Amino acid sequence: MTGKGKEGGAQQECLSGWYCCGKGEEYWDDLAATRTESTKFLTLPRDLFGDYLTSFAKHLTEFYQTYPADYPGQDNKKGIFLDIGGTGSVASGMTMVTSKFAHFAGPLDYWVLDSEPSAKKLSNAIVCDIDDCPAAQDCSYDVTFSFTVLEHAARPWKSFDTIARITKKGGLTLHLVPWSYQWHATPADNYRFSHTALTTLLQDRGFEVLDVGYDICNQPELVRKKRKDEHFEVIWLTYVVGRKL
Repeated sequence: MTGKGKEGGAQQECLSGWYCCGKGEEYWDDLAATRTESTKFLTLPRDLFGDYLTSFAKHLTEFYQTYPADYPGQDNKKGIFLDIGGTGSVASGMTMVTSKFAHFAGPLDYWVLDSEPSAKKLSNAIVCDIDDCPAAQDCSYDVTFSFTVLEHAARPWKSFDTIARITKKGGLTLHLVPWSYQWHATPADNYRFSHTALTTLLQDRGFEVLDVGYDICNQPELVRKKRKDEHFEVIWLTYVVGRKL
């Protein structure tokens, strides 16, 4: 979704105006069929390649199915889906979004956590740095989520400390981060993450990893013909889903 408006905005066909994803398995199969060399320390298994949207949808759907049929019940108090970095960096020239992943929240209330100062005007926002955010209360969020955000953190191990602190026991955490991706300083660009890095960051903080892998995205032919700048033609994104034990 575009994220403009209360209902998530208009539906997008691809990840962005630059890339369409879900090419991981296609990449692996093509390489397996056409490779001329095979080097053990370069080879990744096929089950590490997938579609981040399929993985997120699967695990969120299964998680929401555990809620009672009459949720939230008589007290009408819903849990919270927390979208970390969910407004975009307006200070860096990005257009502010307010509900890009609201449709991921299912039966939960949708909130955003962002260091972007303009988020202060939103009624469902916590404004802080995810590396150090006392405003986010302990064990208060059913789902914690980020979408190409944590590479911008100055100290992502501290970001994951916060994520572990604020996610409810039994809650889900889902993240998409770059592995092979162009420099994009919005407002900084600091890290790239392999599947092993994400696994360690979660397991060391009391999460069970439910899924981890790579999604590969490429530029549609029309984009390659008409647009040219620093954007890579092909990018790799790493996704992870964990449950707090």
